Amino acid sequence: MDVMPVRIFTIQDGEGFVADAFQCPVTGNLIYKSSGTPSVIAYNDLTEEQIERLEKYGFKRLNGASFSTAAHLSEQSVIEELLPEQ
Repeated sequence: MDVMPVRIFTIQDGEGFVADAFQCPVTGNLIYKSSGTPSVIAYNDLTEEQIERLEKYGFKRLNGASFSTAAHLSEQSVIEELLPEQ
């Protein structure tokens, strides 16, 4: 299955700096990419306040599934439940 991270928002400062924030639809991890190697913040490391602030940009909660649960999923139907609605 090919699962691409979902773009949440892009930051531009007018002086050429651009940063993108993505969310992995399976693990829920936040991926921050400005230049070079992307930074990844594990879903479980995000505070409730951070998640609430990100939700207004389209960040999705995992509905109780933890990273360890998502990482060990094997049934297609269970993985599809974690994917964002199209």
